[in-house]
Amino acid sequence: MRYLLLNLLMIVFFSGVPTSFAQNVPPEQDDVAADRVKFCLSGIREHCQSLKSGLATYQGSLNMEIRRQPEKNLSGPVSGTLAFEDMKVRFDVTRPGWTVDSDNIEHPSGDKTMGTATAKMKKGTLTKMFSDDGSKIAIWQSFQPLISIAKASSFPDRRVTEYIDYRCPPLFDVLSVDRGYSLDQILNQFDTGFPLSVASVEKESETIWKLIWTYTNTEYDEVTRWILSVDIQQGFSPTKFLCESTRLQNVKDDSSWIPEWENTTTWKEVSDVWVPVHVERKRFMGPYSGTNEVFTADLKWQSVNKPIADDVFTYADFDVPDHIAIQDTSSGEAVWIKPLPPPNIPPPEPQVSSNSSTKTILIGLNLLIVLLIGVWFLRKRMSHS
Repeated sequence: MRYLLLNLLMIVFFSGVPTSFAQNVPPEQDDVAADRVKFCLSGIREHCQSLKSGLATYQGSLNMEIRRQPEKNLSGPVSGTLAFEDMKVRFDVTRPGWTVDSDNIEHPSGDKTMGTATAKMKKGTLTKMFSDDGSKIAIWQSFQPLISIAKASSFPDRRVTEYIDYRCPPLFDVLSVDRGYSLDQILNQFDTGFPLSVASVEKESETIWKLIWTYTNTEYDEVTRWILSVDIQQGFSPTKFLCESTRLQNVKDDSSWIPEWENTTTWKEVSDVWVPVHVERKRFMGPYSGTNEVFTADLKWQSVNKPIADDVFTYADFDVPDHIAIQDTSSGEAVWIKPLPPPNIPPPEPQVSSNSSTKTILIGLNLLIVLLIGVWFLRKRMSHS
Protein backbone atom coordinates (compact mmCIF):
# COMPACT_ATOMS: atom_id res chain seq x y z
CA MET A 1 0.00 0.00 0.00
CA ARG A 2 2.84 2.36 0.89
CA TYR A 3 4.50 1.84 -2.50
CA LEU A 4 1.18 2.28 -4.30
CA LEU A 5 0.78 5.66 -2.61
CA LEU A 6 4.36 6.51 -3.51
CA ASN A 7 3.78 5.65 -7.18
CA LEU A 8 0.59 7.70 -7.28
CA LEU A 9 2.40 10.65 -5.78
CA MET A 10 5.23 10.29 -8.28
CA ILE A 11 2.69 10.49 -11.11
CA VAL A 12 1.41 13.76 -9.69
CA PHE A 13 4.95 14.87 -9.03
CA PHE A 14 6.07 14.61 -12.64
CA SER A 15 2.76 15.24 -14.44
CA GLY A 16 1.47 18.55 -15.70
CA VAL A 17 0.16 19.44 -12.27
CA PRO A 18 2.02 22.51 -10.95
CA THR A 19 4.70 21.36 -8.53
CA SER A 20 6.36 24.63 -7.56
CA PHE A 21 8.33 24.49 -4.34
CA ALA A 22 8.13 27.03 -1.58
CA GLN A 23 10.95 29.18 -2.91
CA ASN A 24 8.96 29.78 -6.12
CA VAL A 25 5.58 30.63 -4.62
CA PRO A 26 4.49 31.99 -1.23
CA PRO A 27 4.61 29.00 1.18
CA GLU A 28 1.22 29.77 2.67
CA GLN A 29 -0.27 29.33 -0.83
CA ASP A 30 1.60 26.11 -1.67
CA ASP A 31 -1.12 23.48 -1.24
CA VAL A 32 1.01 20.91 -3.06
CA ALA A 33 3.73 21.29 -0.42
CA ALA A 34 1.17 20.81 2.34
CA ASP A 35 0.02 17.57 0.73
CA ARG A 36 3.58 16.34 0.40
CA VAL A 37 4.30 17.13 4.05
CA LYS A 38 1.20 15.23 5.09
CA PHE A 39 2.15 12.33 2.84
CA CYS A 40 5.68 12.08 4.28
CA LEU A 41 4.48 12.38 7.87
CA SER A 42 2.02 9.54 7.35
CA GLY A 43 4.89 7.48 5.93
CA ILE A 44 7.06 8.27 8.97
CA ARG A 45 4.29 7.25 11.34
CA GLU A 46 3.81 3.98 9.44
CA HIS A 47 7.59 3.46 9.55
CA CYS A 48 7.59 3.84 13.34
CA GLN A 49 4.63 1.50 13.74
CA SER A 50 6.31 -1.19 11.64
CA LEU A 51 9.04 -1.55 14.28
CA LYS A 52 6.86 -3.15 16.94
CA SER A 53 9.59 -4.50 19.23
CA GLY A 54 13.33 -4.47 19.49
CA LEU A 55 16.27 -5.20 21.76
CA ALA A 56 19.69 -3.64 21.16
CA THR A 57 22.92 -2.63 22.82
CA TYR A 58 24.83 0.50 21.86
CA GLN A 59 28.28 2.00 22.27
CA GLY A 60 29.56 5.44 21.43
CA SER A 61 30.91 8.62 22.95
CA LEU A 62 29.89 11.94 24.48
CA ASN A 63 31.89 15.16 24.23
CA MET A 64 30.54 18.31 25.87
CA GLU A 65 32.16 21.74 25.99
CA ILE A 66 30.74 24.54 28.17
CA ARG A 67 31.43 28.15 27.25
CA ARG A 68 33.90 29.82 29.67
CA GLN A 69 33.59 26.90 32.11
CA PRO A 70 36.20 24.33 31.06
CA GLU A 71 36.01 22.68 34.47
CA LYS A 72 32.51 21.47 33.52
CA ASN A 73 33.50 19.90 30.20
CA LEU A 74 32.73 16.19 29.83
CA SER A 75 34.23 13.59 27.54
CA GLY A 76 34.23 9.81 27.45
CA PRO A 77 32.62 6.58 26.25
CA VAL A 78 28.89 5.85 26.25
CA SER A 79 27.18 2.46 26.39
CA GLY A 80 23.79 1.01 27.21
CA THR A 81 20.83 -1.21 26.43
CA LEU A 82 17.45 -0.37 24.94
CA ALA A 83 14.29 -2.39 24.40
CA PHE A 84 10.67 -1.72 23.52
CA GLU A 85 7.58 -3.82 22.92
CA ASP A 86 4.14 -2.25 22.58
CA MET A 87 4.01 0.15 25.56
CA LYS A 88 6.86 -1.51 27.46
CA VAL A 89 10.23 0.21 27.62
CA ARG A 90 13.75 -0.45 28.85
CA PHE A 91 16.55 2.10 28.62
CA ASP A 92 19.99 2.02 30.26
CA VAL A 93 22.84 4.46 29.74
CA THR A 94 26.36 4.76 31.13
CA ARG A 95 28.11 7.99 30.21
CA PRO A 96 30.45 10.72 31.50
CA GLY A 97 28.64 12.77 34.11
CA TRP A 98 28.52 14.19 37.61
CA THR A 99 28.41 11.85 40.59
CA VAL A 100 28.45 12.19 44.37
CA ASP A 101 31.90 12.72 45.90
CA SER A 102 31.83 10.23 48.78
CA ASP A 103 34.84 11.94 50.37
CA ASN A 104 32.94 15.22 50.76
CA ILE A 105 29.66 14.27 52.44
CA GLU A 106 28.61 16.50 55.33
CA HIS A 107 26.15 15.46 58.06
CA PRO A 108 24.72 18.61 59.73
CA SER A 109 23.46 16.64 62.72
CA GLY A 110 26.83 15.02 63.26
CA ASP A 111 25.15 11.61 63.20
CA LYS A 112 26.01 9.70 60.04
CA THR A 113 23.32 7.11 60.69
CA MET A 114 20.32 9.43 60.42
CA GLY A 115 19.04 12.76 59.12
CA THR A 116 19.97 14.56 55.91
CA ALA A 117 23.36 15.09 54.38
CA THR A 118 24.89 17.32 51.74
CA ALA A 119 27.52 16.25 49.27
CA LYS A 120 29.70 17.78 46.61
CA MET A 121 29.63 16.50 43.06
CA LYS A 122 32.58 15.39 40.98
CA LYS A 123 33.22 14.26 37.43
CA GLY A 124 32.92 10.56 36.92
CA THR A 125 30.86 7.87 35.23
CA LEU A 126 27.08 8.06 35.60
CA THR A 127 24.77 5.09 35.05
CA LYS A 128 20.98 5.28 34.74
CA MET A 129 18.57 2.36 34.40
CA PHE A 130 14.88 2.67 33.57
CA SER A 131 12.16 0.10 32.96
CA ASP A 132 8.43 0.31 32.33
CA ASP A 133 6.39 -2.89 31.97
CA GLY A 134 3.15 -0.96 31.48
CA SER A 135 2.16 -1.41 35.12
CA LYS A 136 5.21 -0.39 37.13
CA ILE A 137 8.27 1.69 36.41
CA ALA A 138 11.67 1.27 38.03
CA ILE A 139 14.52 3.78 38.14
CA TRP A 140 18.07 3.56 39.45
CA GLN A 141 20.94 6.03 39.21
CA SER A 142 24.46 5.07 40.21
CA PHE A 143 24.68 7.68 42.97
CA GLN A 144 21.48 6.40 44.64
CA PRO A 145 21.42 3.63 47.29
CA LEU A 146 18.17 2.06 46.07
CA ILE A 147 16.02 1.12 43.07
CA SER A 148 12.74 3.07 43.17
CA ILE A 149 9.57 1.37 41.90
CA ALA A 150 6.26 3.20 41.32
CA LYS A 151 3.04 2.95 39.33
CA ALA A 152 3.66 3.69 35.68
CA SER A 153 0.72 6.09 35.57
CA SER A 154 2.08 8.12 38.49
CA PHE A 155 5.50 8.75 36.99
CA PRO A 156 5.56 12.53 36.46
CA ASP A 157 8.58 13.11 34.26
CA ARG A 158 10.84 10.90 32.15
CA ARG A 159 13.52 13.56 31.70
CA VAL A 160 15.56 12.02 34.51
CA THR A 161 15.89 8.80 32.47
CA GLU A 162 17.28 10.52 29.33
CA TYR A 163 15.05 8.13 27.40
CA ILE A 164 14.95 8.37 23.61
CA ASP A 165 12.67 6.19 21.50
CA TYR A 166 15.03 4.51 19.04
CA ARG A 167 12.23 3.62 16.65
CA CYS A 168 12.87 7.11 15.27
CA PRO A 169 15.79 8.83 17.06
CA PRO A 170 16.26 11.84 14.70
CA LEU A 171 12.94 13.30 15.81
CA PHE A 172 14.16 13.78 19.37
CA ASP A 173 15.57 17.28 19.32
CA VAL A 174 17.09 18.96 22.39
CA LEU A 175 13.77 20.42 23.53
CA SER A 176 11.92 17.11 23.17
CA VAL A 177 14.51 15.31 25.30
CA ASP A 178 14.56 18.06 27.94
CA ARG A 179 10.76 17.98 28.20
CA GLY A 180 10.54 14.21 28.22
CA TYR A 181 8.32 13.95 25.15
CA SER A 182 7.23 10.55 23.87
CA LEU A 183 7.42 9.59 20.20
CA ASP A 184 3.63 9.91 19.87
CA GLN A 185 3.73 13.44 21.27
CA ILE A 186 6.38 14.43 18.73
CA LEU A 187 4.50 12.86 15.82
CA ASN A 188 1.30 14.60 16.90
CA GLN A 189 3.19 17.88 16.97
CA PHE A 190 4.34 17.29 13.40
CA ASP A 191 0.78 16.52 12.33
CA THR A 192 -0.50 19.81 13.73
CA GLY A 193 2.56 21.73 12.52
CA PHE A 194 5.02 23.86 14.44
CA PRO A 195 3.33 26.81 16.15
CA LEU A 196 2.98 29.81 13.84
CA SER A 197 5.25 28.17 11.24
CA VAL A 198 4.88 27.67 7.49
CA ALA A 199 5.56 24.29 5.87
CA SER A 200 7.27 23.70 2.55
CA VAL A 201 9.04 20.86 0.73
CA GLU A 202 12.28 20.62 -1.21
CA LYS A 203 13.51 17.65 -3.20
CA GLU A 204 17.19 16.97 -2.45
CA SER A 205 17.37 13.89 -4.68
CA GLU A 206 15.14 11.23 -6.21
CA THR A 207 14.80 9.59 -2.79
CA ILE A 208 15.45 12.35 -0.22
CA TRP A 209 12.77 14.92 0.50
CA LYS A 210 13.22 17.83 2.88
CA LEU A 211 10.26 18.94 4.98
CA ILE A 212 10.83 22.52 6.07
CA TRP A 213 9.01 24.50 8.74
CA THR A 214 9.85 28.21 8.89
CA TYR A 215 8.95 30.56 11.73
CA THR A 216 9.43 34.32 11.45
CA ASN A 217 9.66 36.38 14.63
CA THR A 218 9.25 39.98 13.51
CA GLU A 219 9.49 41.29 17.07
CA TYR A 220 13.08 40.04 17.41
CA ASP A 221 13.91 40.23 13.69
CA GLU A 222 14.71 36.50 13.56
CA VAL A 223 13.82 33.53 11.38
CA THR A 224 14.07 29.91 12.53
CA ARG A 225 13.62 26.86 10.36
CA TRP A 226 13.49 23.13 11.01
CA ILE A 227 14.56 20.84 8.15
CA LEU A 228 13.61 17.16 8.30
CA SER A 229 15.19 14.95 5.61
CA VAL A 230 13.25 11.78 4.77
CA ASP A 231 14.37 8.84 2.63
CA ILE A 232 11.16 7.77 0.90
CA GLN A 233 12.76 4.59 -0.47
CA GLN A 234 14.02 3.40 2.92
CA GLY A 235 10.63 3.04 4.53
CA PHE A 236 10.23 6.80 5.00
CA SER A 237 13.06 6.78 7.53
CA PRO A 238 14.17 10.25 8.71
CA THR A 239 17.90 10.65 8.06
CA LYS A 240 18.54 14.16 9.39
CA PHE A 241 16.79 16.80 11.45
CA LEU A 242 18.35 20.27 11.53
CA CYS A 243 17.39 23.48 13.32
CA GLU A 244 19.01 26.76 12.27
CA SER A 245 18.30 30.48 12.49
CA THR A 246 19.28 33.83 10.99
CA ARG A 247 18.34 37.50 10.97
CA LEU A 248 15.25 38.41 8.98
CA GLN A 249 17.18 40.54 6.49
CA ASN A 250 19.63 37.66 5.80
CA VAL A 251 17.12 34.93 4.92
CA LYS A 252 18.29 34.63 1.31
CA ASP A 253 21.96 34.40 2.32
CA ASP A 254 22.65 30.69 2.86
CA SER A 255 25.92 31.44 4.67
CA SER A 256 24.10 33.47 7.34
CA TRP A 257 22.16 30.54 8.77
CA ILE A 258 23.54 29.44 12.15
CA PRO A 259 22.89 25.80 13.15
CA GLU A 260 21.50 25.27 16.64
CA TRP A 261 21.30 21.47 16.68
CA GLU A 262 21.42 18.57 14.24
CA ASN A 263 20.42 14.90 14.50
CA THR A 264 21.51 12.32 11.92
CA THR A 265 20.74 8.60 11.66
CA THR A 266 21.91 5.77 9.45
CA TRP A 267 19.38 2.99 8.85
CA LYS A 268 19.67 -0.68 7.90
CA GLU A 269 17.01 -3.14 6.81
CA VAL A 270 16.64 -6.05 9.26
CA SER A 271 13.81 -8.58 8.98
CA ASP A 272 12.06 -6.37 6.38
CA VAL A 273 12.12 -3.43 8.80
CA TRP A 274 14.40 -0.39 8.79
CA VAL A 275 16.26 0.04 12.10
CA PRO A 276 18.82 2.67 13.16
CA VAL A 277 22.41 1.44 13.30
CA HIS A 278 24.24 4.74 13.84
CA VAL A 279 22.97 7.82 15.65
CA GLU A 280 24.60 11.21 16.06
CA ARG A 281 23.26 14.22 17.94
CA LYS A 282 24.95 17.62 17.88
CA ARG A 283 24.28 20.82 19.75
CA PHE A 284 26.16 23.93 18.65
CA MET A 285 27.47 26.78 20.75
CA GLY A 286 25.94 30.04 19.59
CA PRO A 287 23.57 32.88 20.46
CA TYR A 288 21.05 30.52 22.07
CA SER A 289 23.35 27.90 23.57
CA GLY A 290 26.55 27.99 25.57
CA THR A 291 27.25 24.33 24.87
CA ASN A 292 28.98 22.34 22.16
CA GLU A 293 27.86 18.72 22.43
CA VAL A 294 28.39 15.66 20.25
CA PHE A 295 26.79 12.31 21.09
CA THR A 296 27.36 9.26 18.89
CA ALA A 297 26.16 5.67 19.20
CA ASP A 298 26.46 2.50 17.14
CA LEU A 299 23.61 0.06 17.70
CA LYS A 300 23.77 -3.72 17.61
CA TRP A 301 20.31 -5.26 17.32
CA GLN A 302 19.78 -8.58 19.10
CA SER A 303 16.08 -8.84 18.33
CA VAL A 304 13.72 -7.12 15.87
CA ASN A 305 9.96 -7.69 15.94
CA LYS A 306 10.33 -10.81 18.07
CA PRO A 307 9.01 -11.52 21.59
CA ILE A 308 11.21 -10.14 24.39
CA ALA A 309 11.47 -11.71 27.85
CA ASP A 310 9.24 -10.00 30.45
CA ASP A 311 12.13 -9.56 32.90
CA VAL A 312 13.84 -7.17 30.50
CA PHE A 313 11.14 -4.61 31.31
CA THR A 314 11.47 -4.88 35.11
CA TYR A 315 14.07 -4.11 37.75
CA ALA A 316 14.86 -7.84 37.92
CA ASP A 317 17.09 -7.37 34.86
CA PHE A 318 19.04 -4.43 36.37
CA ASP A 319 22.73 -5.19 36.79
CA VAL A 320 23.41 -3.29 40.04
CA PRO A 321 25.80 -3.80 42.99
CA ASP A 322 24.72 -6.26 45.69
CA HIS A 323 24.25 -3.58 48.37
CA ILE A 324 21.60 -1.64 46.39
CA ALA A 325 18.20 -1.72 48.12
CA ILE A 326 14.78 -1.98 46.40
CA GLN A 327 11.69 0.00 47.45
CA ASP A 328 8.21 -0.38 45.88
CA THR A 329 5.70 2.46 46.34
CA SER A 330 3.25 1.35 43.63
CA SER A 331 0.63 0.38 46.25
CA GLY A 332 0.71 3.82 47.85
CA GLU A 333 2.90 2.62 50.70
CA ALA A 334 6.64 2.10 50.82
CA VAL A 335 7.42 -1.62 50.76
CA TRP A 336 11.02 -2.72 51.12
CA ILE A 337 11.67 -5.63 48.76
CA LYS A 338 15.29 -5.41 49.80
CA PRO A 339 16.13 -3.15 52.76
CA LEU A 340 18.97 -0.71 53.00
CA PRO A 341 22.15 -2.17 54.48
CA PRO A 342 22.93 -1.20 58.10
CA PRO A 343 24.84 2.06 58.44
CA ASN A 344 28.57 2.00 58.86
CA ILE A 345 29.17 2.24 62.63
CA PRO A 346 32.56 3.69 63.66
CA PRO A 347 34.83 0.98 65.08
CA PRO A 348 35.16 0.98 68.91
CA GLU A 349 38.25 2.34 70.58
CA PRO A 350 40.96 -0.33 70.80
CA GLN A 351 40.98 -2.17 74.14
CA VAL A 352 44.21 -2.48 76.13
CA SER A 353 45.01 -6.14 76.73
CA SER A 354 46.12 -7.53 80.15
CA ASN A 355 49.52 -8.45 78.71
CA SER A 356 49.99 -4.90 77.58
CA SER A 357 49.09 -3.59 81.08
CA THR A 358 51.56 -5.97 82.76
CA LYS A 359 54.31 -4.89 80.41
CA THR A 360 53.66 -1.23 81.18
CA ILE A 361 53.86 -1.87 84.96
CA LEU A 362 57.17 -3.74 84.66
CA ILE A 363 58.71 -0.95 82.64
CA GLY A 364 57.63 1.55 85.28
CA LEU A 365 59.14 -0.50 88.11
CA ASN A 366 62.43 -0.84 86.26
CA LEU A 367 62.62 2.91 85.77
CA LEU A 368 61.90 3.47 89.46
CA ILE A 369 64.67 1.04 90.50
CA VAL A 370 67.17 2.75 88.20
CA LEU A 371 66.20 6.11 89.68
CA LEU A 372 66.67 4.87 93.30
CA ILE A 373 70.08 3.37 92.48
CA GLY A 374 71.14 6.68 90.99
CA VAL A 375 70.06 8.60 94.09
CA TRP A 376 71.91 6.14 96.42
CA PHE A 377 75.09 6.38 94.34
CA LEU A 378 74.95 10.18 94.37
CA ARG A 379 74.55 10.33 98.16
CA LYS A 380 77.46 7.91 98.67
CA ARG A 381 79.80 10.10 96.59
CA MET A 382 78.75 13.17 98.51
CA SER A 383 79.40 11.48 101.90
CA HIS A 384 82.99 10.57 100.89
CA SER A 385 83.69 14.08 99.78
